[in-house]
Formats: sequence, structure tokens, C-alpha cells
Amino acid sequence: MSAPIKKTLRVAVPVELAFAAFTEHVDAWWPPGHRKFEASTLKFEARVGGRFFETAGSGDHAVLGAVLRWEPPRRLTYSWWPGAGAGPTEVDVQFVSEGDSTRVEVTHSEADSGIGADWPKRVQIFLRSWDSVLASFAEHCAAHPGGNGK
Repeated sequence: MSAPIKKTLRVAVPVELAFAAFTEHVDAWWPPGHRKFEASTLKFEARVGGRFFETAGSGDHAVLGAVLRWEPPRRLTYSWWPGAGAGPTEVDVQFVSEGDSTRVEVTHSEADSGIGADWPKRVQIFLRSWDSVLASFAEHCAAHPGGNGK
């Protein structure tokens, strides 16, 4: 298996608020350009086996992944279907308390996706996407330091 993508950022909110922002308020910060539908909503179902899904205004929906690990406020792991092969890739997000701030560590791996030799090419696409998604998350946390998600 190829080396995973690793991204780290620091947000100026406590770990509980960072986890809540990432999971409960994902719809408020996930960039429009990284959605399947226009005017959609995103949601994590807060349990192992829950879905990470997107719902269009028309009611159509797309399952983006499944929650594999749910350990608030420290860790979230989910499968990720967009850009995958025969199976999903895997995203592990750890939230590490650093006083009043949180270090967010994202590891995105090939898992059982079947991407194989194409993983290095996909990494370049995933890296650009993570740069945009995590920048939007950081902006959201900066704009809502008290945890208000909207």
C-alpha cells in the first residue's frame, strides 16, 4: 500500500469545539466547490456505522462515506467514496488539545480502494482538495470561536 496523505493544521478553539465544528457543523464550512450537488446539505451520523452523506434540495442524496470510528472529541475515522476505485479510501481525523487550541491531524489513505498504482496520481488531486477543505474549516473555526456553527 502506498504512503498516505498527512495534513496538519491548528485551530484556535478547544478540542471539543473543533470536533463539534468538524462533525456537527460540517455543512456550515464544507466548500461548495467540493460538493456533488448545488445548494446541498452535508451530515455525519454520529455513530460507528453512520453515514457521511450529502442531500440536494431536490431530496436526492449521495453517500460520501461511512463512520468507522467515532470517539468525540478526539477522533473520527470515515470511509470516503469520492475519487475512489472499487472500494473507498479512508480518512482519519485526530483532534489533539493544545491548551485553548487544537491540532487537527488528517491522514487520508488508500485503504481497500483498489486505486493501486494510480494512488500517486490521485494523491495530487486529494492534496489540492484537502488544502481547500481544511482552509475552509480553519476559517469557520476562526469565525465561530465560541462553537456556534452557523
